[in-house]
Amino acid sequence: MTKPVRRHNFEGTPMRLLRLLIALLLAVAATVAVPIPAQAADVGVPGPSYAGDGVRTPTADKAQSKLWVQDGRWWALMWSASANATKIHRLDAATQVWQETETVVDARPSARGDALWDERGGKLYVVSGTTVLSEWGAPPSQEAVTSGSAELHRFSYDASTKTYTRDAGFPVTLRRGSSESITVAKDSLGKLWVTYTVVSADNSSRVYVNHSTTSDAAWGTPFVLPTPNAQASNDDISAVTSFQGNKIAVMWSNQRSEQKRFYLAVHQDGQPEKSWQTEVAYGAGNNCTGGCANDHLNLRQLATDGSGRLYAAIKTSAQQPGQTLVALLVRDGNGRWTSAPFGAVEDAHTRPMVMIDQEHRQVWMFAVAPEGGGTVYYKKAPLDNVSFPPGPGTPVIRSGTDLDINDPTTTKQNVTGQTGLVVLTASRVNARYWHAAIDLR
Repeated sequence: MTKPVRRHNFEGTPMRLLRLLIALLLAVAATVAVPIPAQAADVGVPGPSYAGDGVRTPTADKAQSKLWVQDGRWWALMWSASANATKIHRLDAATQVWQETETVVDARPSARGDALWDERGGKLYVVSGTTVLSEWGAPPSQEAVTSGSAELHRFSYDASTKTYTRDAGFPVTLRRGSSESITVAKDSLGKLWVTYTVVSADNSSRVYVNHSTTSDAAWGTPFVLPTPNAQASNDDISAVTSFQGNKIAVMWSNQRSEQKRFYLAVHQDGQPEKSWQTEVAYGAGNNCTGGCANDHLNLRQLATDGSGRLYAAIKTSAQQPGQTLVALLVRDGNGRWTSAPFGAVEDAHTRPMVMIDQEHRQVWMFAVAPEGGGTVYYKKAPLDNVSFPPGPGTPVIRSGTDLDINDPTTTKQNVTGQTGLVVLTASRVNARYWHAAIDLR
């Protein structure tokens, strides 16, 4: 015999119990940090909060890399709101959740780090410097420039426990004072190199370089790159990388002149520290005339195929519709530069970033639009024939609630089908991380 269906009186006891249960769940949610689920319109994965006093744009700066791949996992420098410090985090591939480890890198809220995993030496290097906000026409105060410091941290990895441990004798103070950005690279002889720009009292800046000497913990005296083009504006930044197996390259923007150019200085490993050859990477008729530079650049090198090519994602100062605002620069092994437009002025891209899939010989380029933050877009092209379609690109990180996502970052390493490609970014108003994991297989 079929039992009659019991129909609840929604004004009766079952409804009161349901309301009580909802109230209890809301109370628990108010006290437990529950990850915010992605909305229907979202692209990418929302992550933990980085809210804290003095913490801003933790995935910046444009030239820096916060991620690395090691032991089949993706790792990141991320601010821990509970620990009030930048800590090493590990991405769980199955759940796509960032797991906080116990390893503290830097407890200063205004410090941003650049991470380099050295496979040959088995060490993780992080150069972490306190930062100043320096915009075009709005230089930082000299008090801000002279306060703070940049430090070098070194960690060893234990494969059995999947943990990083700080090495004895670190951190090492590299310089006194703050800068907008600082990056690190390692040459074929084992020397570490850093570069950064320092704003002077006359509101110009100069491109500085320094390197380790007898050990990772011993460093020389910082010096300005020996070229008159190393005097730039307060808004300019620099970046360093190793390339061609035996060279170090420093690239920087220079907005002081009418031409607004990007420059590259090349140093042969083992040569005197002030022996550099400087070339124009973009501007002054080299693929561009007029306002060709802005303080946005991101470097990658392709060392696996013997070509010795360098790739640089850059932003220009173009202002007229139809002009190139964001481009990818390519330097071949003979020092010849070419460029491929990524986005026009009307696309309103900012914060460009480049990545190389060495297995499938693809170059991936990312940028944010609009310029105040919003969506991370990508385009990709063959390494041997770089050309991007017009338009904003394909969204890879976008939120229906966090409308100001900005400052994408990833690893210095080239990626493969096995590693995949991970991009980390953050929303500013809601102080929340976002990331995207791209399957390259």
